[in-house]
Amino acid sequence: MSAMQFQLYREISLKALRRVVVTGEKPKPVRYVLPLENLFNKTSSSKKEQVFHGGSDSYSKQRRRPHLFKRETGSGVPFSGGSYQPLSNPAAEVGTPSSAVYMELPRNGEWKVGLDRFLPDEGTMRVSIRAARSTEELQGDVALQLGLSAHTSNNANFSNVISQRDRVVKAPAGAPEFIHFDIQLADIQRNPFRKLETTFPRRDEFLHIRNVTLVEGLHVQFDHVEITAPFYEQWPPLGHKVIFFDSSNRVNESLYAREVLQQFMNRAWRRSVEGSEVDRFLNLFTEYRPQFASMEEAMVEVLATVLAHPEFLYLSRGESVKARGEVSHYELANRLAVFLWSSIPDAELLGLAQAGSLREPSVLAAQVERMLADPRAHRFSHHFVRQWLGLDGLQSVDHITDEGLKTAMEEEPMAFFREVLSRNGSVMDFIDSDYVVVNSRLAQHYRIPDAHGVEFRRIPLESGHNRGGLLTGAGILAMNSDGKDSHPLKRGVWMLERLLHDPPPPPPPNVPEVDLADPEIARMTLKERIADHRDDPACYSCHARIDPWGIALENYDAMGVFRTSINGKPVDATSELFNKKTLNGIDGLKDYLLAERQDQFARAMTHKLTAYALGRHLTFADHADVNELTLQFRGKGDRLRDLVHLLVQSRIFNSD
Repeated sequence: MSAMQFQLYREISLKALRRVVVTGEKPKPVRYVLPLENLFNKTSSSKKEQVFHGGSDSYSKQRRRPHLFKRETGSGVPFSGGSYQPLSNPAAEVGTPSSAVYMELPRNGEWKVGLDRFLPDEGTMRVSIRAARSTEELQGDVALQLGLSAHTSNNANFSNVISQRDRVVKAPAGAPEFIHFDIQLADIQRNPFRKLETTFPRRDEFLHIRNVTLVEGLHVQFDHVEITAPFYEQWPPLGHKVIFFDSSNRVNESLYAREVLQQFMNRAWRRSVEGSEVDRFLNLFTEYRPQFASMEEAMVEVLATVLAHPEFLYLSRGESVKARGEVSHYELANRLAVFLWSSIPDAELLGLAQAGSLREPSVLAAQVERMLADPRAHRFSHHFVRQWLGLDGLQSVDHITDEGLKTAMEEEPMAFFREVLSRNGSVMDFIDSDYVVVNSRLAQHYRIPDAHGVEFRRIPLESGHNRGGLLTGAGILAMNSDGKDSHPLKRGVWMLERLLHDPPPPPPPNVPEVDLADPEIARMTLKERIADHRDDPACYSCHARIDPWGIALENYDAMGVFRTSINGKPVDATSELFNKKTLNGIDGLKDYLLAERQDQFARAMTHKLTAYALGRHLTFADHADVNELTLQFRGKGDRLRDLVHLLVQSRIFNSD
């Protein structure tokens, strides 16, 4: 590791630790409680001509706009903005939330809440909203989303979504319940002028509360909104207390520092550390201590160095086991945690490692099941699927302007993988399935009816539908397009690399471009242009292997939408493989893969998962292990969860 790398890792570690460790008194928060009843009274008085009543003929039209509604009088008034000041006494009791007045947001409606410039630079901002659905008569989810914006001048403004996920409002009308958003202020874009003393550029920031349901007529009603920053569930925070735990040695700083280091290093380095290793960092603490006002501040500097050490950053091996080729129990715990949680081992894994029982087959199987049931296993689905399918390519796609749709496209393959994993389904479902895993936004894109909800869920497909499996996922099709239309070459290369693990060779130098200025070529269909390009002897050998796979997907455009014609002409998605097999569109492609390429796909799946689990490229020396795993995997019906178990119990996973 270079000095520059060490410095970078240490700075990252310091930033993370300073977010967790606190010193001094609990900071005084900035707290807003938005006064809905006062807002209604003030707005209805100043805009009397806009006040409407629940029983009026215009009510159904008026409620399509964001508005405040007073239950007692049955009257409402349009409202969607306003600027607010924090409470002068953030500890003040505001009483029980009242349902006398509620804010109602229709589909795509938002409340733009002006917060001036008082939010702190960092810490957690908690936004608490007591909300309910407007009706139970309509199916589907209603969900809230948060955004933050600033308009500093005519040429400088931004508006970003800041909530990591939309929050579904489940409470029925008239019985609101609190939902909470926790936002890390240091992680979001802020108004850079908020600290200036001048009034220009503008210094204020705006919180946007949005109803992002797709169901027309399904509104959200909320009667209490509270914003607190920084917000703490407890003081000191739990993360701080995990590091600086209670101990009888707290009165003796040197002894307590050793205790803190011992426990932290055991967890961070994922093994029992030696006393001499602790001594080195204790000496560092002794050097740092006079430079800081508190023991905690000095210790944070030392702990950052612990985290910048190769023992934390890399899956290193103990000297005693290098010769025999079998990983130790601690190393097995590390490998399991990184594979299934993208994290460090928890206390249970480390306890089994210390007891020397982790490698027992029944214990290992039970731990895999426990770990897959843990929410941290979502990281496995997220990271493996992104790596396996190359989903980073979707980030460079700029022809999808609907961010909600783009996010759903990216999430779909991961949700599909989780569905197959959770029920131990066959990986052949990745090629074709009689179901999809979608949310309402993606179902709308696929023209799948009666699919409601913000969350992804399994939806059965009608016979003859043009979806199913990963090949027809809009995100995969969109990232393998040119932004305007499909791109058979990209799609063919993706198929060979990602699904069949048979990547084509790189193109030779000086490959001629397709000359679109040639009127003869310009009149050709895309398939005809590809065939013309393939006729060049320098291009034939590679394109004969690649093009047919991509041409079979021609019924899907640059957005992954199914089509039957292009510029008024019927889509020709028929192609011939280099082995003279004909692929008749997407159905022919799926049929061929399931009839002729199951062994290849099963081995590719085994290879990809093994490489991910080990965190390295596989070599020729690993082929025998992969072949053996593939045979066992196929013998168990190609089931994904079984493959995870087989891999964890395998020789290759348990050895260096």
